[in-house]
Amino acid sequence: MSSLSDSFGALARSAAIVFVGTVLGRILSLLGEVVIIRSLAPEAFGTVALAYTVVLTVTRIGILGVPDGVSRMLSDETIGSRERHFLTGGYVIVLGSGAVIATLLYLFGDALGTLMNEPQLSDLVVLFVPFVFLFPLAMVSIAVLRARKRPLGATLSQHVGARIGAIGVFVAFAYFGRPFVGAVAYWIVTPAFAALLALSLVSREYSIRSITTTLPSGDSIRDLWSFSWPLAIRTSLVTLMTNLDVLMIGFFLESTMVGFYRSVQPLRQVTLFVLQSFVFLFLPLATEYYTRTELDELRELYRVSSKWIALLTLPPVLVFSLFAPDVVRTILHPEYLPGAAALSVLTAGLFFNALVGPNGAMLKAVDRPRIEMFAAILGVVTNLALNVALIPVLGIVGAAVATVVGYFVFNVAEVVAIYRIVGTHPFSRNSLEPIVVTTLAGLAIALVTGGTRFSLPELIGIGMLLVAVQAVAVVLTRSFDEADQVLIEQAKRRIGLD
Repeated sequence: MSSLSDSFGALARSAAIVFVGTVLGRILSLLGEVVIIRSLAPEAFGTVALAYTVVLTVTRIGILGVPDGVSRMLSDETIGSRERHFLTGGYVIVLGSGAVIATLLYLFGDALGTLMNEPQLSDLVVLFVPFVFLFPLAMVSIAVLRARKRPLGATLSQHVGARIGAIGVFVAFAYFGRPFVGAVAYWIVTPAFAALLALSLVSREYSIRSITTTLPSGDSIRDLWSFSWPLAIRTSLVTLMTNLDVLMIGFFLESTMVGFYRSVQPLRQVTLFVLQSFVFLFLPLATEYYTRTELDELRELYRVSSKWIALLTLPPVLVFSLFAPDVVRTILHPEYLPGAAALSVLTAGLFFNALVGPNGAMLKAVDRPRIEMFAAILGVVTNLALNVALIPVLGIVGAAVATVVGYFVFNVAEVVAIYRIVGTHPFSRNSLEPIVVTTLAGLAIALVTGGTRFSLPELIGIGMLLVAVQAVAVVLTRSFDEADQVLIEQAKRRIGLD
C-alpha cells in the first residue's frame, strides 16, 4: 500500500501543479481569443479561425503520435542507454513530417480555398506554415518533461509562458492597427514560445549538443514507431473528431457561422481542465505499475483518478451548460450570442470525457494503443455522418451534437476495452451519487432563476454554490473510501498542510 500511497501523493501534487497551470493557461488562452474576438468582426474571425483549424488539424495528424511514444519510452525503466536515441528519434520524425506538411500546404492551398469557398484561405494557410514545425517541436519537448516527471516546467512552458508571450505579440499588432495579422501571429508564436521554454528545461536533462549530435539507431526508431503508429492513427482520428465540426461548418455554411461556433470552442475546454491535469502524471505512474505487474494498484489508481476528475469537473460544466447565454455575453461579446446553444450542448455532452477518466492514458500504459485507434475510428465515422446529416438542418447546434455523440461512442469503446483487459471501470456509487445530487441542484437553480441575466461575478457565485453543494453531497452520501483518504493525506503532506 505504501507504493500506491506514494503514487497517489505524487499524482495529487502533479495534478495540483498542472491543474493550476492549465487553468491559468486556459484563462490566458481565453483572454487572448477574447481580445482577438473583440478586435475582429465575426466574419473576419471565422476566416482566420478556419485557416488556423485547417493547419492545426494537419499538424496534429503529422506529429504521428510520437510525443506520446517518446513519453512512454522514456518512462520505461528497461531502456537503459537508449534514452537519447528515442529522444532524438522523436525530434527527427516530427520535423521530417512537418517538412512534408509544409510542402503540401504550399502546393494545395488554392485548391483548399476553392473547396471551402473561401479565396483568402489559400494565402492564410501559407502564413501558418511555421506552425507545422514549431508545434511538433514543442510537443516532443514537453513529452520529455512529462516522462521525467517535471510537471511544473512543462506546465509553465505549455500553458503559461507561451500564452503570455503570444498575447503580448497580438497586443503589439493590434496597437498598430493590424489585428487580423496579429491573430495569425498569436497562433504561430504560441508554440514558438512553448518550444523555447521547454527546450531550455530539456537541456538540463540532456545537453543540447548530445541531442543534436546523437543519431537515433534504427532499432530505436523502429521501436518508437512500432508504439507510435497506432497512436498516430488514433491522434489523427481524435484530431478530426475535435476539429471536424469547424471544418464541416466551413464547408456547409458561411464564415460568420464559423466565427460564432469557433468563438465558444475555448469555453468547452472547461470539461478537460481536471482531466488533463491528472493525465500528465497518470501515464508514467500507470506504466510503472503495469511493467511491474502490480495490477491491483493500477486498477485502484484508475478508479480513484476517474472519480476525482469527474467530481472536480462537474460544477463549472453545470454553469457553462445551464447558463450558456450569460457565459457568452459576459465573457465574449453579445455579438456572439448565436453560439450559446452550441456551447450548452458541447459542455454538457463532453462531461462524459471527464466521467470516464484517463481512459486513453490507461490504454497507453497497458500497451494497447491499437485499441485507441479502433475506438477513434468508430467515433470519427459517427461524427462525420452526423455532421453531414445535422449541420444543413440544425446549423452549428447540429455540429455540436455530432461532436458530443462521436466522443461518446469513442469513450464507450475504450471503457469496454479497459474492462476486458484490466478488469476495472471508472464508474462507482461513490462517484455517481454526488454527481446526481449536484446536477439536480444546478437544474433547480436554473429553473428558479429562469429569465434572469447574470453578470460574471454572479456566475462565479453560482459555481461556488455548486462546489459547496457537491462537497456536502460527498459527505452525506459517504462517498469517501480508504483510497480517497490516502490520496488526500499524501496531498496534504506534500503541500505542507497539517
